[in-house]
Amino acid sequence: MKHFAILLAGGNGSRMNTPGKDKLIDPINDTNSFRLCYEAFLGAKKIDNAIVVYRDNKQKESLEKEIDISHRKANHRFNPIFVKGGKERKDSVQNAIINCPANCKFIYIHDCARPMIQSKTIDQLEKIVTKTGAVVVARPLHDTIKIIEDLDIEDISLPCATKSIDRSKIWVMETPQVSRKDWLEEGIKFASNNKKFTTDEVSVLELVNKKISLFNPQYPNPKITSRADWSFVNFLLSSK
Repeated sequence: MKHFAILLAGGNGSRMNTPGKDKLIDPINDTNSFRLCYEAFLGAKKIDNAIVVYRDNKQKESLEKEIDISHRKANHRFNPIFVKGGKERKDSVQNAIINCPANCKFIYIHDCARPMIQSKTIDQLEKIVTKTGAVVVARPLHDTIKIIEDLDIEDISLPCATKSIDRSKIWVMETPQVSRKDWLEEGIKFASNNKKFTTDEVSVLELVNKKISLFNPQYPNPKITSRADWSFVNFLLSSK
């Protein structure tokens, strides 16, 4: 088993402002965010198995039901490994990597709040990572970005100085983020030993000077963090 998916499903979705609901299994048309992500990896050609990072036992039971639905529709099935999430993303990823088999070579880390990912994209990532060692779904930034030198966060209407940033070299990182397992292990160990804070796997690889490849899927791959994002994803799925 060379290629393992790590599906991050343990977030609490606090920014959704919908207490008691799980944004990953809340209905989107006749499916949901988690199932869409799981089925995308299930449909990829080279993914051998998946590790599902969950929040608590109640959520784990719900995710198991969604996986059963996906398996009944597919030509094959994973034997998913369930791992409880940690305090931060890096802790959850580390817990998952520890549970990867020794013969795992490449790890595909995906935030299940990004339900639009497609099997064909995962297949393309596999071709790249086997050649370069690391690849991430990303896209160039098209908005104008400013640094606000003297912003008053208590009253943002007050005049302040701005500074422009050259956006030609700025790319927005998404998921999946794919890497050689040993590179991630090296980066996580360095971060832990040196008490470095990281927000994604690219940040981990930066700490040990590993270069990454970029892949722009050329279709929307939004993350559900608010009700507005939810409406957008519903629209995208309805338009397919």
